[in-house]
Amino acid sequence: MRVLLLLLRTSRWDAITGILAGAATGLATSGFAWILQAVIARRGENWHLYAVAFAGCWLVYGAGAVLADNRLTRVAQRAVRELRLSVSRRILAVPLPVLEREQNRIFPVLVEDIAAISRAAERLPTVISGLVTVIGCFVLLTVVSWQLAVACLVLVALALGGYVLPLHRFQKHLARWRADWDGISTLLDAIVRGHKELLQDDRKRSVFFDRHLEPVCRRQEVELTRANTWETLVKRWGELLLLLGVGLLLFTLPLHGWATHEQFGRFLFIALFMLAPLSNLVGFSTYLSRVALAMDRAEQIGIVLGQDDPASATPPAHRTDTPTPNPAAIQFGLREVSYRHSRDDAAPFDLGPVSLTFDRAEVVFVCGGNGSGKTTLLKLICGLYPPSHGELVSAGRTVDDAALAGHRRRFGVIFADFFLFSSLLGYEDAPAAAAQKLLKDVHLEKLVSIGADGAFSTTKLSQGQRKRLALVATLLEDKPVYVFDEWAADQDPEFRRWFYEHILPGLRARGKLVIAITHDDAFYPTADRIVRLSEGRIVSDTRQTAVS
Repeated sequence: MRVLLLLLRTSRWDAITGILAGAATGLATSGFAWILQAVIARRGENWHLYAVAFAGCWLVYGAGAVLADNRLTRVAQRAVRELRLSVSRRILAVPLPVLEREQNRIFPVLVEDIAAISRAAERLPTVISGLVTVIGCFVLLTVVSWQLAVACLVLVALALGGYVLPLHRFQKHLARWRADWDGISTLLDAIVRGHKELLQDDRKRSVFFDRHLEPVCRRQEVELTRANTWETLVKRWGELLLLLGVGLLLFTLPLHGWATHEQFGRFLFIALFMLAPLSNLVGFSTYLSRVALAMDRAEQIGIVLGQDDPASATPPAHRTDTPTPNPAAIQFGLREVSYRHSRDDAAPFDLGPVSLTFDRAEVVFVCGGNGSGKTTLLKLICGLYPPSHGELVSAGRTVDDAALAGHRRRFGVIFADFFLFSSLLGYEDAPAAAAQKLLKDVHLEKLVSIGADGAFSTTKLSQGQRKRLALVATLLEDKPVYVFDEWAADQDPEFRRWFYEHILPGLRARGKLVIAITHDDAFYPTADRIVRLSEGRIVSDTRQTAVS
């Protein structure tokens, strides 16, 4: 049902057309059974009428099968596209703390779980046709002999009840196999990110493969093999039970006089027509199990499939309900804000309570030892972390959910673990002259160019060069507030001095607010204000006259 609802939401009329075409195919199949058994029973009487009916069923079956496959395949692929886009939007709506904790579980959702939904959707033409065929054949059985129809119905009910056990075992092994996907995703990410370290040390590489990657892969292989074994039993269960029932009826009903040999022969003929459709219907339950598991795994990381995308997941370019704050009214701050950072492998980290106010045209340095809460504080200021207690305020008003996107839009941010996109996303119209000047300032003009579409000619640079290119991209956004998380840490002395003595004063002169995490105490005099943290608490907030 969840698959059908997803398809209807994606393209209602195509889905309905495909379903009706599949139903017509099933009716045509039932028609074949009725025509053939009628012709055999009447031994050639009115054969020309049955020939016309057969030709009609043939046309309906052919046209219906092609139309159902075409429409439902189109809808299935469209559903996959919409699901990937929807999941991507919902990932953006997932709170950052959740995303940081569950990031290695997201890729399997985007790939394996959506593929499972797609495979189930592609089976719908066969399932719908099979369902109508089975219903039509039951109607024919009732016409032939209601006693045989009741007996067949009892057999089908027993079959459905009997396959619950193998289906349950299939679901159990499938869930274990899917759970291992998250572990494999984490390990594959480690191979990519830790490639240099693994390549450098063969002992480390051997232990990684032998004790970490191979056991998970082997365990997943075992679980998938067991799941497939039970899946095969589930898919064949309907056939086996129906054949067993036919055998029982064959050797018992005539003995009790419940049906004539002619009636039983017609029943047997119709039952054989039901065999494949019934098997497809029973086997489809395994696809539904995969869909249910896929949706459950997505929901575990806060992504609910089959519902309208939340407003916070709508791309800003298509949003009209989040006004951009007035750049001249930058003043904002934190009011008695506390935040608890949960960690799976350690005690939680508590920040605060913190009360800070910021205004335009000032440079604020945030200092403190490692683990003192500096980056957490920046994420609270930027609206990326929701306060556990207290509130984020702007111009004297609480920044609620409706105003959060507008608040975030104020900031140009480069975090220590920044990601460099391949273009000026959303800011392609930045002045070319300004872009070229900035590239020259950071000594990248001979390495990188920016196209008319805002795309960088390359991002394959050293870490320090990538950070300088990220600075160029961020400055071209011309935001009222700039946040830098140890930007100068990867720079040589020349660019470090240029950053503190040229870039930061230049931003202040243009009325920008700058908040920067730094350990470069030699450049502390260039700041207007220094906020020091220790173990999640502000120990000092000092204003000074900045040295330009």
